[in-house]
Amino acid sequence: MVQIYTWAYQDWKTITKETLATIVGLPDGITADDYKNITGDDYVAPATQAPTAQAPTTQATTTSTTN
Repeated sequence: MVQIYTWAYQDWKTITKETLATIVGLPDGITADDYKNITGDDYVAPATQAPTAQAPTTQATTTSTTN
């Protein structure tokens, strides 16, 4: 599989570094070393964004009574 990605990136120009980076570490993907061999650049894992905490919301409840 690595050979196909090498051809696609280096020869055919049908895949980008960004696309290659998305398959690093996947079961059917490539390793960080494969990425470096294909592109010539070190693989840098994308920074993960921490989920933002949301304050709990409160709803005002109004009750009206009629006499």
